[in-house]
Amino acid sequence: MFKARALVLMALFGLASCTSYQSADYEKAQEAIEKKHYRIAVNFLDHAIKRSPQTALGIKAAREAARISLYETKDYKKAIEYYRHLVLYAKDSSERIQAQKDVATIYFDHLQSYKESIIEFSKLLQMSHLDFDQAKYKLSIARAHYYLNNFFQAESEINEILRLKIDDQMRFNTLILQGNILVAQKNFIRAAEIFRNIIRDYPDMAKKENVSLTLAVCYEENQDYAAAIKMLEELRGHYSPVEYIDLRIKRLKERQKNQPGAKGFRK
Repeated sequence: MFKARALVLMALFGLASCTSYQSADYEKAQEAIEKKHYRIAVNFLDHAIKRSPQTALGIKAAREAARISLYETKDYKKAIEYYRHLVLYAKDSSERIQAQKDVATIYFDHLQSYKESIIEFSKLLQMSHLDFDQAKYKLSIARAHYYLNNFFQAESEINEILRLKIDDQMRFNTLILQGNILVAQKNFIRAAEIFRNIIRDYPDMAKKENVSLTLAVCYEENQDYAAAIKMLEELRGHYSPVEYIDLRIKRLKERQKNQPGAKGFRK
């Protein structure tokens, strides 16, 4: 009986000691942050996390270490490590989802590790079943496949997105990517059709993103110089620098003059 009680007391003392050390590490980290000694701060936060990963202070330390690693020291792999900790141990489901988003985004935006980003965005698909969220994650997956030249997989994701209930901005972004994939595949006729539809259905967004310029490229690649020139002339009034458009038009007119029998695909 005495032995069992002694073991319990020892365990409680050990836990209290660990908590005390963890708090001390966290306080030292805060002092380092105030002095902008971020790498030293992360080192102390790391010690605090390892002393007791699942406690409120351990989670708080991971949250702070992730922020510093991402925004201050730019140590993206360390940031991923701390965000993964939050995915596992954060009490609030919204924080776990946000941490998973941060992992996926770091792989995509900062490390350009597109294969890994596909894996991480795919995990997010299991965490939310809302159409908007599904579309957002699938679009990121499609973009990653696009950068990897996995065009078939990218188009497959796009087709799934377009079947979801999404707003105009999401549909616009998805169609733009679809058109760009077709351009990368040198399918300029189908790409032009998509860009024409975008300009027709979303004129303001298309104007802001200079979709007409991309459509002109499609015409040019298919040697329909007259259509390309017409598109650039329409764009000339609201594109800067206008000199770039003038040079493009001049070059196209020269090519049109030298190849009078060029084919076209205007509709």
